[in-house]
Amino acid sequence: MAKKLNTQKTTQAILKNVSDGLNDYQIYTALKVASSTFQAWKKEHTDEYNEAKEIANVKALEIVESHLNKKIFGGWRIKQRYEIGEDGSERLVSYERQQVDPELNAIMFYLRNKAPDQWNSLEIAKLKQDENNTESLRDVIQNLSKYDVKNYEQQAIEYDIPPDFEVE
Repeated sequence: MAKKLNTQKTTQAILKNVSDGLNDYQIYTALKVASSTFQAWKKEHTDEYNEAKEIANVKALEIVESHLNKKIFGGWRIKQRYEIGEDGSERLVSYERQQVDPELNAIMFYLRNKAPDQWNSLEIAKLKQDENNTESLRDVIQNLSKYDVKNYEQQAIEYDIPPDFEVE
């Protein structure tokens, strides 16, 4: 492996970037190393890498939950408007506070996942239908058992052999 990734400082920087949510491609291109070099480093630091990935997953879930809560409960946001001056710099022209209403889809998603037995009527209907189908299938199987081959007598039927058929 390249000596470049063996240093403690580089390893800590890589692990911090992984825990911050950067993917492998972003990391090894920023380090200007080959993918194979980075993969070799990952093999040597599997446990630390997996721990950093777990931290990134937890952070991502927290962000998603935060955004979902904003959509469920509504709130306020600041809308800012910028203009670019003649010198090329951005400057804030105005801002206003806007109320954000709760979103029905986010509320439905939340309710269906937190209390599916109460709020997921489609899933409940499917379960009831499956239960009814199972009972009707049971009836069909019981009715088919009447037609079991064992219930019929075998009849030995003799056939005449055609005269042009050779029997040895």
